[in-house]
Amino acid sequence: MRTSGFTEIRHTLACLEVELEMMSSYKSSHITDSWPMTGRSAELAEICTRLRLGRSVLLAGSAGVGKSRLAGEAFDVLTREGFTTARIGATSSSSRIPLGVFAPLLPTTAWTAESGAVNDRADLLSRCANKLVERFMPGRPVLLVDDIHLVDELSATLIHQLAHGNRVTLLATARTQETLPAHVVELWKNGLADRVDVGGLPADVIHDMVKSILGGAVDEGTLTTLSNKVDGNVLFLRELVIGAHDRGVLRAESGVWRLHGGIETTDRLIELVVNRIGVSTPDEQTLLAYLAFGEPLSVTEIETLGMLDSASELERKGLTTTEFGGPEPRIRTAHPLYSEALRDSMPPLRVRQLVRRLADTIETTGEQSDQRLMRIAEWRLLGGGGDETQMLAAAHAARWHYDFSLADRIAIAVLHRGPSFDARLLRAELASLQGNVELSNEILNELESSASTIEETFRVAVARLDHRAIYAGTVDEGLEIADAAEAAVAGTAFVHDISARRAALILGRDGPAGAIDVTDALLKEATGPALVWACMPAAYSLARAGRIADALNAAEQGHRVQMGLHEPMDWYPCMHRFYAAEAYAHAGQFTRAAEISLSEYRTAVDNQAIEAQALFCWQRAKSVTEQGNPHRAVRLLSTAISIYRQLGRPQFVHFCYHYLAVAQAMAGKADDGLHTLEEAAGLGIPDTLFMGVDPLHCSGWVHALSGNLRRAHSDFEQAVSLGKDIGDRMGALASVHSLARTGAANRARELASSVSHGVEGDLMPARLAHITAVQCGDAEKLTEVSELFERMGATLIGAEAAADAAMIWQKRNDARQSAACRRRAALLADRCENPTTLALGHSEWRFSLTQAESKTALLAAAGHPNREIASELSISIRTVENRLQAVYGKLGVHGRHELAEAMAEHDTLR
Repeated sequence: MRTSGFTEIRHTLACLEVELEMMSSYKSSHITDSWPMTGRSAELAEICTRLRLGRSVLLAGSAGVGKSRLAGEAFDVLTREGFTTARIGATSSSSRIPLGVFAPLLPTTAWTAESGAVNDRADLLSRCANKLVERFMPGRPVLLVDDIHLVDELSATLIHQLAHGNRVTLLATARTQETLPAHVVELWKNGLADRVDVGGLPADVIHDMVKSILGGAVDEGTLTTLSNKVDGNVLFLRELVIGAHDRGVLRAESGVWRLHGGIETTDRLIELVVNRIGVSTPDEQTLLAYLAFGEPLSVTEIETLGMLDSASELERKGLTTTEFGGPEPRIRTAHPLYSEALRDSMPPLRVRQLVRRLADTIETTGEQSDQRLMRIAEWRLLGGGGDETQMLAAAHAARWHYDFSLADRIAIAVLHRGPSFDARLLRAELASLQGNVELSNEILNELESSASTIEETFRVAVARLDHRAIYAGTVDEGLEIADAAEAAVAGTAFVHDISARRAALILGRDGPAGAIDVTDALLKEATGPALVWACMPAAYSLARAGRIADALNAAEQGHRVQMGLHEPMDWYPCMHRFYAAEAYAHAGQFTRAAEISLSEYRTAVDNQAIEAQALFCWQRAKSVTEQGNPHRAVRLLSTAISIYRQLGRPQFVHFCYHYLAVAQAMAGKADDGLHTLEEAAGLGIPDTLFMGVDPLHCSGWVHALSGNLRRAHSDFEQAVSLGKDIGDRMGALASVHSLARTGAANRARELASSVSHGVEGDLMPARLAHITAVQCGDAEKLTEVSELFERMGATLIGAEAAADAAMIWQKRNDARQSAACRRRAALLADRCENPTTLALGHSEWRFSLTQAESKTALLAAAGHPNREIASELSISIRTVENRLQAVYGKLGVHGRHELAEAMAEHDTLR
């Protein structure tokens, strides 16, 4: 805690925009000092237009939204255009001096008559106005007055007179929620100036600005966190980004910027917030302090604290806002960062006093959400007291909101009060999550030896299974733990819970067929949490076996049962949505799978659930070999890997590495893909079958795109053989298809029938049709297959099929059909980020028009007859005809009636 309280900061600071200029000296090795103005181009154009027409403009907005920057940009534009310009800025200091803001522009002779005596007010204003006009004659100057709300009364009168007499074109900025001099208000009230309200930047513009400043891809969760915290305020954004970067919290991993921890306020940000709050009464300061720790507070809670009158006054000052829509109105500070800055500025003893009263007042009222439990627990850590049961509930909530540090501090506080099995078990889990495996094992060993009930034995075994086997990938060790646990809980309701986890481990050891053997019985016999758990390996394994309907039923059942449980489980309900998306993708419903994954990812971002973010980043990138978009896949997988590293999930890092390797290769960086495969091998994670044959399939693609087709085809054939052995029919079928896509269509057709039996969904027959069409050289069938894959959402395969068809038509000397397929292949490839594959790696299938052909075709597409085209381009009609024939052939169209659509597509690809 910083010891300087905001109640002690009474002096007037320079305005926020001046502080922004001061921050230009803040050096950072990666973040430029000068941030580009973003998202204001339309406003800037409108302001400049008005100024050019001689209309005065006043920009009004809250502190930090960028009104001074916007005014400065407009000022610079007009200066470059040759307008006479002058710039002044008001400050708290200048506001105490009559005409102080004009001191830089007025000569000393303007203040006195020739005799040296001080003239009366009217004479002084007239003389100053004349001096200003004389200085800028013969032009009419554009006068920028920054922070006009701070000018003194005499300066405000002079500004009003200059604007009223059309002697200057005024451009001014004013902060809302400030009391303005009467003459300034009259500027827009009487039509002497156009008032333009400048709001905060929307979230998408904030996102673009952050990406521009960092110079690379940024994790969407990080962008959402930053935009939510700054609420459109560029000044606050700048402070947060630079501060987080310099502390190493905001850093790039694998080419993706991401926050690795919470954002802290900086001293400068605290000063900015304190300056915005200004001078307030002791009661108002106390209520702001309560809100800083407890927002939002209901009106009833504020009334209980005896602060209702202060709440009304703070709302009038624009320092708080009132939310409606719940059982009663709730009050919070006017900006998300106000509370953080105020918390960090309060002395520790003052904090202890405040939070103790808050906790005593609020602990027994209102709905006890996770956020509320965690907040009250934090107050209790600072102020003392609290119920042990509620503290433990808060610790578990913090664990599942990934605030491991808070969860651990709460658990330790509970243990200081006396022995607690629950708190010790949670500490073991937290130690594992934070990479301290030694401490985790030590605590679990102690708990195992001291367990006094079957339930405690069961819970220790589950913790070992989750953290040592599932997260770390130690399958054999996990099965030994499961064997011992099943023996210990035999004959109890807990046996199914252990068996369900055993099914997941069997999936890792034996593959989908082995897992299905176990889960088929569990899905009929288990109930409650055991059934929920069994549905996860069941849904995944059934999908890979080609039993799509059963897989979707298992995913739906698991989600429904889990949502109906009275007690939360250790795994999120969204896991079932992950497996549903997996099943839809195996069925060829890639669009539906993508919809589920994107929806769940956005929910995870909104809830700041980083493990779920990682899960659906991974899912959104898994189908890169069918859907393409390799550059997006690299960003998503890099984000997932970064999060899984942070959470201590080496097994999941290993999973993601294989898909990252193929995404890198398809993005044109095959060497990076090979290096990533080497990194995956170097992680020391035992080989498992959790991902079926996907690691082999990914390896095959990376080697194919590296030019090593012998190794690629060997990997694919091994994947086919292994897939048949372990029941991974979908993986085996994808590998057979990949043989055909990489030049081994004859071998693919030989193997296809052995892996397709009993497989459900539209993807299997589409793969087989593609294999057959490639092997037979059937251009018509390839075109049909291309359209089929496009409808599925497998855009990359659709592009490959069209490119293959184009080559076949070309060999048959059918230029028009070949051109049509080339055009289709180019459109589809462009739609999925132009991946690198063997079918798309050569240039023969692509087409291009010369500049002359393009000009001629555009005029013809617009409906101009050949004679007009010839006249426009100064060429003969015969030349027009020849060019159009060439265009028809290249585009694969039959005449002018198809030309407009074809040219629109061509322009898209250029």
